[in-house]
Amino acid sequence: MATHIHLDLLGGLAGDMFLAAAIDAGLVDVAGLQRELQSVGLGPVRVISERVVRGAIEGVHVRFEGWDPAMESDHRHLSTIEAMIAESSLSDGVKRRTTAMFRILGQAEATVHGIALERVHFHEVGAVDSILDFVAAAWVIEEVDATFSFGEIPVGSGTIETAHGTIPVPAPATAKLLEGFELTYQDVATEFVTPTGAAILATVAAQPGKRQGRLKATGFGCGTRDFKSHSNVVRLVVMEQGAGEQPSAPSSEAARWERDEVVQLICEIDDLQPELMAAVEAQLFDAGALDVVREPVLMKKGRSGERLSVLCETELSEALLRVIFVHTTTFGVRVVPVSRVKLRRSRQLVETTLGQVHVKVGWLGDEAIKATPEFEDCRLLAERHHLPVHTVYLEAQRAAAALLTEGQI
Repeated sequence: MATHIHLDLLGGLAGDMFLAAAIDAGLVDVAGLQRELQSVGLGPVRVISERVVRGAIEGVHVRFEGWDPAMESDHRHLSTIEAMIAESSLSDGVKRRTTAMFRILGQAEATVHGIALERVHFHEVGAVDSILDFVAAAWVIEEVDATFSFGEIPVGSGTIETAHGTIPVPAPATAKLLEGFELTYQDVATEFVTPTGAAILATVAAQPGKRQGRLKATGFGCGTRDFKSHSNVVRLVVMEQGAGEQPSAPSSEAARWERDEVVQLICEIDDLQPELMAAVEAQLFDAGALDVVREPVLMKKGRSGERLSVLCETELSEALLRVIFVHTTTFGVRVVPVSRVKLRRSRQLVETTLGQVHVKVGWLGDEAIKATPEFEDCRLLAERHHLPVHTVYLEAQRAAAALLTEGQI
């Protein structure tokens, strides 16, 4: 039996909430986890779990106790944390995953602050309880050996106070980690997803799976704060998938890719300046367009023009139609329902000689068949190293191709 885990992020996600939900779902041997945590060199760490109520939902809340007071610090360099992990007696898998999670967050911090990865100095995330959050999350992910999915990612508003001063919510490093994911903004002045939570989401996104199977267990992980606006919990749903639900080889071509229904908005324009069309294109993407294509066409009476083709989700078609009518000269738009076939996608970090780059991975069934570097990551690295972007891009392509060949994606 294969295992699939789905996360319902009702109150967002933090490291302690992820662990608490796993405990509530019966996935964690707490005594075994404590032994692992005590090997990190922080002292006789204990995992304290208790049942609490957040909003209308009861679940588990966890905290850590018992570490050596001499180890108490709220800031550590990435290299210090990596050394602690390397010198522990954690399993090789947990070591690799914990280190990867810290490096994912470290790269986000480095990008946000414009410094080299080696110079990253964690503040709140360098504290003992945050380190334990990362190790515990990595241990759970390794132990369950599951595929993952998750629902809408809520993010709050306002600001929070940190060692860097007053920063917006979501925190810049958190926002960097969540690039490429769909976010739902909530009018609540709180941090729904912490940097640790964002690193967990980025990690499990590299182990994608389909939300189906026999429901085996559920667990609720509770955050520390109790809000009137929402239940500050994450729900973890455990499903068992047998041969009938998740075949090792797809039984038909339809099982090899994903299908969905979208809308294509099409019109031809011959009386709008080209630079204004470029502005319209930007406005369409800002309004949620999936794709915008402009192509030259020969219109009636021999007039040259442009065909504007916009692909969008059905529920966004009205908003995008408004953009087209308000900001172009067209009097009519053709609305065409379109069936779309696409590869299942995930994001993964790859190491290059110049730094880490996210790649978009395309899956044909259970096989990763292509990986494309994210341009913005390459651009930022190119600026940092004073190199052409295509040099960084090619380096990232080579690194991704090597991982594909070795079956590590």
